[in-house]
Amino acid sequence: MADMSQSSAVEAATSAPTGPPALEVRGVTVRYGGSDRPWRHAAGVLALDDVSLTVPRHASLGIVGTTGSGKSTLAKAVMGMVRPTAGTVLVDGRDVHARAAADAALVRRRQLVLQDPHSSLDPRMRIGDIIAEPLRAGARVSRDRRRERVAELLELVGLPPGKASMYPHQFSGGQLQRVAVARALAPEPSLIVLDEPTSALDVSVRAQVLNLLRRLQDAVRVSYVVISHDLLTASYLAERIAVFHEGRVVEIGTPEEVYTAPVHPYTAELLACVPTADGRFVQAPRPGPPVHAIPAAPFVCAFAPDCPDHPSTAPSDDPGGLRLRPSGRQVACFAAGGPE
Repeated sequence: MADMSQSSAVEAATSAPTGPPALEVRGVTVRYGGSDRPWRHAAGVLALDDVSLTVPRHASLGIVGTTGSGKSTLAKAVMGMVRPTAGTVLVDGRDVHARAAADAALVRRRQLVLQDPHSSLDPRMRIGDIIAEPLRAGARVSRDRRRERVAELLELVGLPPGKASMYPHQFSGGQLQRVAVARALAPEPSLIVLDEPTSALDVSVRAQVLNLLRRLQDAVRVSYVVISHDLLTASYLAERIAVFHEGRVVEIGTPEEVYTAPVHPYTAELLACVPTADGRFVQAPRPGPPVHAIPAAPFVCAFAPDCPDHPSTAPSDDPGGLRLRPSGRQVACFAAGGPE
């Protein structure tokens, strides 16, 4: 009995992911349109404000929030498309924005799937060439091996390998999104950023793509960052949920924790917008300040003017960063910062 328990412990230890996290975001701030030069001083738009997140290997994190909350800016920062004003983005322990890390190997380690496959895939290229394109980015892969890999990936996403010679206009939206997923999987990345992966699809097709993504994560052992305004989509794919408001993370927890017992008042109002089974809304949250009205000064709670739980809190006060609660949940809020 003791030998059996020891062998089980050894198996668990060997199967556990090792090495640095797939993604680590440390104090990232992104400001658009600003300037520190005295003759061109401008506050600009604060899109991300001191955001810190970690996605372990073979894990998934959902990013939810309204339009303008900073979700897509985070995706761009992770993919190296936007350089942070401050902070660091690490993929597999390597700084995405360091010059030494701007090589093809690190590019292949992180991949992006966008919401509209019709606009993200080149209509002039055959499907097989689209899927094989990441394999040409600095990797020495023979033509025969690329052809084999394309066939493997098409089967993996539920498409016949014979369709590799076809063009994007010959596919439906759901099939094209499967192609986009296959393309992302081609270089065997450790991290895939899914930016609204089903929002451009018909309702009847969304479930098929979501089931595919969930199955692939178990089969390929890849980490996901799921960015969505659809809370149900994020909860289906992610093990933990981070709620964004005005460029900040206001709450992190498991889907069950966040959706059944939200701690931050903004999360509660966001959940009030989720439609019920009969298509109606429980209640609509009060509109907050637009993204361009985010205060330029640091350490300001952007939700304070609209917070129903803390009317006495001065708008200049700030709850600071995320506070760890006894249950393991994290929340940035005065009202919810106490013991559970």
